[in-house]
Amino acid sequence: MSRSSLPVRFLPAAAIGGVLALALVGAASLGVSWSSSSSFCMSCHEMRVVGEQGWMQSRHYQNDAGVVASCSDCHVPHRLFPKLYVKARDGSKDVFVHFFGESDPSRMNWDELAASARRKVYDESCRSCHQNLTPEGLSIKGIVAHREYLRMKGRQRCLDCHLELFHGGFREYLFGQNHEGGTP
Repeated sequence: MSRSSLPVRFLPAAAIGGVLALALVGAASLGVSWSSSSSFCMSCHEMRVVGEQGWMQSRHYQNDAGVVASCSDCHVPHRLFPKLYVKARDGSKDVFVHFFGESDPSRMNWDELAASARRKVYDESCRSCHQNLTPEGLSIKGIVAHREYLRMKGRQRCLDCHLELFHGGFREYLFGQNHEGGTP
């Protein structure tokens, strides 16, 4: 057998390997895209109440611009490798809690969960939608605060000032109008 015939002999195996690799990358891409949708996030009953009674009632769902921020727009980094890491880490934790943890929304510690969720909101996520930090009509206090934020260059986070509960409506739904927060 001559040296020139070796590559030809492996060509079908290389072609099959290439097609399988492309199919695997395509399937992984579709899986990441599908599992990044808000409908996927709300498919677990633990998150459905947060989505339907909180997020869907917030400005991140209903606003004059008609822009809807999905769960992953806020809670998952946008760059590929950090995104894959966070999805694997948080997805594994969520599956574990769903099957082995407290999955009754009325018994969950929502103050602790809210603090954890805020830590998983990335400034790059906020800034991807809120690029203009001094829009027309913003108060002087807001302009000064946003200029200070820019001057701090990463030593301050958007949520250091914007503490409002973006998913807050679900608490009243679960616990009634008099609920102040935390576990009932």
